[in-house]
Amino acid sequence: MKRNSIRCCKAWRLSSTRETVCSFFAVIAPRGRTYTEPSQGEGMFKMDKSKMMKQFITAAGFLPERLWRAAFTLTQDERLRAEEFRIRAGRDMCVLLDGSCRVLTQGEPVTREEMDELLARATRSSVHTYERQLSEGFLPLPGGHRLGLCGEMTSGRAGIGTIRIPSSFNLRIAREISGTGEALCKLLPIDVFESTLIAAPPGAGKTTLLRDLVRVLSLERRVALIDERMEIAACRDGVPQLDVGLCDITTGTGKESAIVQLTRSMSPDVIAMDEITSEQDIMALTAASYTGCAFLASAHAASLAQLTLRPVYRMLLERGIFRNIVVIENWNGERRYTVWREVNEDEVDRESAFEK
Repeated sequence: MKRNSIRCCKAWRLSSTRETVCSFFAVIAPRGRTYTEPSQGEGMFKMDKSKMMKQFITAAGFLPERLWRAAFTLTQDERLRAEEFRIRAGRDMCVLLDGSCRVLTQGEPVTREEMDELLARATRSSVHTYERQLSEGFLPLPGGHRLGLCGEMTSGRAGIGTIRIPSSFNLRIAREISGTGEALCKLLPIDVFESTLIAAPPGAGKTTLLRDLVRVLSLERRVALIDERMEIAACRDGVPQLDVGLCDITTGTGKESAIVQLTRSMSPDVIAMDEITSEQDIMALTAASYTGCAFLASAHAASLAQLTLRPVYRMLLERGIFRNIVVIENWNGERRYTVWREVNEDEVDRESAFEK
């Protein structure tokens, strides 16, 4: 096997195959260690339809009355498949179904008053209380739902930018699907869990998979969860509203301080979190990795090659923090999970010698 001429520190290959990626930039066709998610209601996946309907109802409950009525023009099956509502000032409200947008208020655009009412409902009429979250472009909602927003910004207290006039909302409906964790555990070296990164485009199921892996791992390990955006466990009064198993949860703080706190106080085997975004997070992850702690995290990227173009994640991979990468792709309307595993330099040599 010839080595790629691009200089690299690590090599990656598909688990259980002899094909090796000898550079962060070379990607082979996804095959080998893969899993394709069955259609809804099939296979081992457990989707409580009554609970999913309740999640739709609670998410739609934040909508002003006219928009709420429009949401309930969907059929029962469509309500179970709804992923998010898109609400834009002066334009029609849409719902995302199976990756496609459908207009719900044809010819009756959303008014400024309805935009203001939705923000008031989401913030309990106290915008200043949520100034920090608003500056980051999202609001965590009860039940694990999330309201993304953008519009005209202004400088709030302590110079923190906050929303003044919202122009667009993205009301994402929380989805809890059990079974993805068990399926992926069959592809991962689960006896000795090694740090794993879940990569996928927005809305492709990273949080759903992360949540279910936390649930499965916590049955046999000490798992700590950093739920910074309060959408993985959706704790209310300290009690998780979504099934994350027997894990310890911290919310309302950044990853850097949470990693230090959890490592010191809860002695976890695994720390799970959503997207890593800063060099400070990397420093905390690196320090905690020396204690023997493994990590489970997510990243916005459509492929391994795209992932390595992002400086934060390239740095993590070069430091060897993550040994496995799960890439979620959409294949003919179904989600396909491909597991990539780090290969040490001596393993690359052994594989090359074997193939000769």
